[in-house]
Amino acid sequence: MRIIAGKARNLDLTVPEGIAVRPTSGRGRKALLDSLGDLTGLRVLDLFSGSGAFALECASRGAARAVMVELAPRHAETIRQNCERVRKTGVETELAVLQCDVLAVERYAGERPDLIFADPPYAESARLFRELTSSELFRRSFAGALLVWEIPDTPGARGEFMQCEGCGEGMLRSLGGVWFFMGKVCVP
Repeated sequence: MRIIAGKARNLDLTVPEGIAVRPTSGRGRKALLDSLGDLTGLRVLDLFSGSGAFALECASRGAARAVMVELAPRHAETIRQNCERVRKTGVETELAVLQCDVLAVERYAGERPDLIFADPPYAESARLFRELTSSELFRRSFAGALLVWEIPDTPGARGEFMQCEGCGEGMLRSLGGVWFFMGKVCVP
């Protein structure tokens, strides 16, 4: 896993061992971020951060602030180490790691991101999407932010997301061989 573009380009990141972390492919990450355009000055919130690769790629490309939310202590420590490695390349983005459950929205509700990225465990992805997008606190706290949610590559997953109430405000897009839900968070 490596940073694809920006100041930290070609920096190898550490990924926690085991099947619990399944980083977004480099090709998918590149296609997604290229489709979003200039990230300079954006504030990014990376949910289910795993290795921090998405947020750190945004930081490398000029994001002003990147907050990574990860529950697993071992993964959060890996993210902190990756943050230090990215900082050493000259990236000046304000980086923060919050070790908490993503469903504990009150822990990070004070952030005002422009872009929210989520890549949760595949088996729980649709349930977590429904819970977050139906949370009044989540919707009120992040109204107007672009939510990008990686869709599992399991059979029937896209159909399951199309049945989620939150999908009415967005669209499904295939970028770099990866499917994403993309839409603005709406006020409840």
